[in-house]
Amino acid sequence: MTPAADTGISRERFAVILGATSLVGRYLAQRLADRGFRGLCLTRHTGPAPFEAPPGFSWNTVSEGENLDIPASATLFSLTPVTALPALINLIAGGNRLIALSSSSVVFKAQSSSPGERDQAQAQGRAEKRVQSLCHNRGIAWTLFRPALIYDPGRDRNVSRIATFVRRFGFFPVVWPGTGYCQPIHAGDVAQAMVAASNAARARDTLFDLPGGETLTYREMVRRIFASLGRRPVLVYLPLSFARAAFYLWQTLTGEKYSSASLERMNMALTLDPTPVREHFGITSRPFRPEFPDLK
Repeated sequence: MTPAADTGISRERFAVILGATSLVGRYLAQRLADRGFRGLCLTRHTGPAPFEAPPGFSWNTVSEGENLDIPASATLFSLTPVTALPALINLIAGGNRLIALSSSSVVFKAQSSSPGERDQAQAQGRAEKRVQSLCHNRGIAWTLFRPALIYDPGRDRNVSRIATFVRRFGFFPVVWPGTGYCQPIHAGDVAQAMVAASNAARARDTLFDLPGGETLTYREMVRRIFASLGRRPVLVYLPLSFARAAFYLWQTLTGEKYSSASLERMNMALTLDPTPVREHFGITSRPFRPEFPDLK
């Protein structure tokens, strides 16, 4: 993502990253440190940290339901599921700014053929409104982002799983014709948008869609993954009914859990408008050119 001009953030600014072990966490912590923030990377996990905290930041493990006191002027960056955020806000004393991730699922899964996905979308929408209400009552300026499909080659559960499948089998199944649109966004670009929002007055009390830098058909996204792996694209097109049967068999054999509605989304227009983010922050996400580490 191309940043706007440097805005000279004071080195005294304090940030608290909720859910710092997420895909975006390492990028967000480093970008904040580069811009003079210091602060905390919070997690509920007791194991080793997934990355080394940058200068000025430290890891802090918190227990479920534990209250947290932070400086009154601190900025909260939330990478946790938006449905968990209202409860966390009630446990935090301090902070006057919240920049948080929601999900484009609020829109894209609202009319899903899966009742579970529809319920999930409704729960996320209610959580967004609850977050806004809590912030208003506490005098906290908020910004919410609904990112498109977030990827981080080798670490995410979507783009990287396609790459793993391709490396294992040499092909990838796509529901015919695979012409639904998608806008994958790199985790580093999500972090850049969140940092930009922290110093943009026009971002306060606003919800933004956050797409990636390109709008691709699903099959073109898969072809780009093949290309990134140095392989000739081999897409096996399936009718939806056959794909559902194969999908069920795959889940039975592997134990992996997915909604079969994801097959339908290969032919749906899952697009967001990038204009507001560009106009408010002067930033543009990178094109989809994933670079994969060695995948075992």
